[in-house]
Amino acid sequence: MGVRTKTLVTVILVGAVVGALTLTIKNPQLFKGQIFNQDDDETTTEESQDKLLPDLSVDLEIILPENEEENLTVEATMENIGEGQIEGGTPFVYAIYINDMEVFSNSDSYSELLPGDAFSFKYPISKAIYQYPDQGTIKLVVDSENAIKESNEDNNEIVKEYNL
Repeated sequence: MGVRTKTLVTVILVGAVVGALTLTIKNPQLFKGQIFNQDDDETTTEESQDKLLPDLSVDLEIILPENEEENLTVEATMENIGEGQIEGGTPFVYAIYINDMEVFSNSDSYSELLPGDAFSFKYPISKAIYQYPDQGTIKLVVDSENAIKESNEDNNEIVKEYNL
């Protein structure tokens, strides 16, 4: 190889190395995941801290029977009052208790609740099956296992008294 060829190859190689270093300095995200880019872990931590969290809240309405043959009915409402959304795929449990005895529970992993979204349902509590007294308490609990990271975990339960 002649002197001119060696000089040309050297210039090309040096130019490629300088070009790669310039790209690395001007655009650190270009080589994300490479050993020389050590800011990735800090960025990921900061982004996860800034993530908005949901906040599940519950409400309960007790619908008294019109006569002794009818059942007590509960209207349960669960709402996301937080700033972040609950994405589908994260299972959470909700349950209804009468006098501390579980009468209904369900696991939901399909619902996506955006901020302000809510869902509710009515559930009759059979007096023939559960033989509850004429006075007592009804409790609604959501996410009792803390499967969903929330901004406030203290409003996931409500207890109300009933009097037939």
